[in-house]
Amino acid sequence: MKKITFKHVILFVLCTSLTSTISLAQEFLKEISLNEQVLSSTQIIEGKVISRTSFWDANHHNIYTANTVEVYKVFKGQSTLETIEVITSGGTVGLDNEEVTPSLELRDNDMGVFLLQDSTILLSSNSQLSRFKSNSSVQGFFKYNLINNSVSNPFVKHFGITSEFYNELMTLTNSGFINVNSISVDNLISQNQAFRGGSVINNFTPSSITAGTKSILTINGAGFGATNGTVGFRDSNDGGTSYFVALDSQIISWSNTQIQIEVPDRAGSGTIQVNGFITSGSSLAVPYAETNVESDAVSSGTFVAYQNRHVNDNASGGYTWQMQTDFDANASAKASFLRAFDSWICETGINWINGAVTTTDVVASDGINIIRFDNGAELPVGVLGRCTTRSSGCFINGGTSLAWYVSELDIQFNDTTNWNYGPSTPTFTQYDFESVAVHELGHGHQLVHVIDSNAIMHYSISNGDSNRVLGANDIAGAEDVQTRSNSSSVCSQTAMTDFDCNPLSVSDAILEENISMYPIPAKSSLFIKNASNTILKNAIIYDVRGQLISKIDLSESASLTEINVSQFASGVYFINIKSETASVTKKFIIE
Repeated sequence: MKKITFKHVILFVLCTSLTSTISLAQEFLKEISLNEQVLSSTQIIEGKVISRTSFWDANHHNIYTANTVEVYKVFKGQSTLETIEVITSGGTVGLDNEEVTPSLELRDNDMGVFLLQDSTILLSSNSQLSRFKSNSSVQGFFKYNLINNSVSNPFVKHFGITSEFYNELMTLTNSGFINVNSISVDNLISQNQAFRGGSVINNFTPSSITAGTKSILTINGAGFGATNGTVGFRDSNDGGTSYFVALDSQIISWSNTQIQIEVPDRAGSGTIQVNGFITSGSSLAVPYAETNVESDAVSSGTFVAYQNRHVNDNASGGYTWQMQTDFDANASAKASFLRAFDSWICETGINWINGAVTTTDVVASDGINIIRFDNGAELPVGVLGRCTTRSSGCFINGGTSLAWYVSELDIQFNDTTNWNYGPSTPTFTQYDFESVAVHELGHGHQLVHVIDSNAIMHYSISNGDSNRVLGANDIAGAEDVQTRSNSSSVCSQTAMTDFDCNPLSVSDAILEENISMYPIPAKSSLFIKNASNTILKNAIIYDVRGQLISKIDLSESASLTEINVSQFASGVYFINIKSETASVTKKFIIE
């Protein structure tokens, strides 16, 4: 069964022995098999990231990062390359940042196998090194875990790097590998395992913490060392199969027995790891995570993670999105997207509006917050949808720190995917468009992935499944971003104002106070309670597209009315309740 993920994984489908392959549920991607990747790759190497530098492309449309990779082995392609550059989408140049989700995001010292294709992207800076791009985006990097001898991408995990994974690659390429550098993976694994003795994590506090919010985790134990090392958290961008290491600047204090550290934005629920080999016995819970912008603009070489926020970009309190002509002409896609759109703005108050249709048909730094389908193979193979956030920064506090805000948002969807536009649920062979849209809009809201199957920002979903209803943690994270966004101006930009779904008159406000509904979400019945003496006339139910679903006579109703909603499709609905003098509209959810 092919899977999707929001950028990630973990659903063990097969687990046999320490030399087995594990299949994982995935993010909002379509799985591309290793065989397909090998056949379509021009270069396959084992290597390690040794440095990263970001550049604008030659047209100043998008930012890319050149990841310099030291080559250890070549499984396919040119055998004389000792160092190469892997070009990935996004990065930070000066006070401009671009975050592309999903896309491959590498860190210094990431080691594994890269399945690559020649890069045709023209950057503003030339290089003497050969430049490649990852085949199938995040799926083209198989990251090593040199503690438990495993290698994984968002869809599969192999145990036995040299005994199993090497052999599988050589079988698919029908040739052996060529040693470019004498690095031995087996020796590295043995050395790391030998370091374990005498070191332990006893506990950490708190046991539940948010990520990317400047929250501080305290880790207690022994054998951490007297000087700063590393702290890794389960990476929400691959479902926790690997660890994401916090920045050096996020270490607040370090001793042999205690560490205090700021939890990075990609931290997901699961175990934590100190110095790459000391693993906690219990799991940390991360209910939500917010996007950070990493920059070394204050002090070159010292990267700091900064929180982001929204502003009054359109002079009407927020941001104006524009559907590209072809997308707008697809009535089903448009309606599905707007349902996802309304889920966020009416729940969190983010001030987004859908504006005029645009003929612009490109994702670029052009001041247009575009919603579009890609054209042909524009998106990487296997990517269903993608959100691009562009942010701008400014120096504050006398140049000792930075502030960042969202300057542009773009969303694009794969135009060849077998989409289910709803509102009915998808079949087994379909991918649910509204689920992808509400998730990508969550990234636009400045949320990143979590490992929680009940959350919209959960890293994974499968074909045939849908996840359209915002959960409590999705809402809590979004509201935290929103509170920061509407509290004050930043970088000469005025603050965002909350979007008001239901402005009320005095009479409407009185009715609003006395009408309540339960349960939310509803399954088979929705109860309307009237706590006033006001005689109600009727109730009209609409879906998020404004389509009339049902009209109920309330003129003979008592203080409590039951409405049968068992035949309604799952999703978000609005009910307009009227009396002789007032009217009020409330939102409810069917699960």
